[in-house]
Amino acid sequence: SGLYPVDSEDYDNLRHALERLRLNDAAFAFEPETSAALGFGFRCGYLGLLHMEIIQERLEREHNLEIITTVPNVRYEVVQLDGTVIDVENPAMLPAANSIAEIREPILSAQVLVPAEYIGGVMQLFNERRGIYINTEYLNASRALLHYELPLAEIVTDFYDRLKSVSRGYASFDYEHKTMRAAALVKLDILINSDPTDALSAIIHRDKAYEWGRELCHKLKELIPRQMFEVIIQAAVGNRIIAREVVRAFRKNVIAKCYGGDISRKRKLLSRQKEGKKRMKQLGKVEIPQEAFLAALKIDT
Repeated sequence: SGLYPVDSEDYDNLRHALERLRLNDAAFAFEPETSAALGFGFRCGYLGLLHMEIIQERLEREHNLEIITTVPNVRYEVVQLDGTVIDVENPAMLPAANSIAEIREPILSAQVLVPAEYIGGVMQLFNERRGIYINTEYLNASRALLHYELPLAEIVTDFYDRLKSVSRGYASFDYEHKTMRAAALVKLDILINSDPTDALSAIIHRDKAYEWGRELCHKLKELIPRQMFEVIIQAAVGNRIIAREVVRAFRKNVIAKCYGGDISRKRKLLSRQKEGKKRMKQLGKVEIPQEAFLAALKIDT
């Protein structure tokens, strides 16, 4: 996922902090990247969601840094219509949809060692994550080894936590990269007052795009504070809006002083207020809290 300083002047401090963390955490990796919405930051690699939360907590507590975490992504192969193949890690780097022939995603060969009584829950989890069942080996009367193929993108957030939950902590998970395979993937954009927020964009399977976009818009509506102007949150695939939520503006009762009076006077005051809100919406900048970016990591589709 991406890590960005809330204050752009903290970029060098964040880089030094990440270098210190990497000295005593060999599983952590990072490299510089740039976001149109968030500026300069770093693309980081973790062992899982818990590892990511620990790194973020250490940055905040030990180094006194305020940071923003974006949605994790994997590396995709994009085959363009002219035959060229490019690697894409960030949704912002994805070419226009009308120039793409296909998008290939990394596929894993996975094995899960699980007690026999939890096989049903584990198989249901793999089905939810687009897993392809291969076979089951019963090692003895109480243990089984399940073989699956599934996309890497489906395990980079909360898969391991969910697996431990459905197996009461008894399942062990092992995987290796198998191949790159074409899939029906689309870029899902989140628009805040019609402006794309690339830090919340994601490359996602077409079948999950509507549910994911609707859930994220709903969470953003709860987390983005009310402004003096209306905030419209939209999820879009290409030019099509698939979900929409509105954060209502604070509103002053401008006709309270009219005490009955002429209706045309009231309409004039309301019209003037509406025009003022419209100008504020054009010029105003919506502050998106850190919790809104974390909400994208918690969505369970």
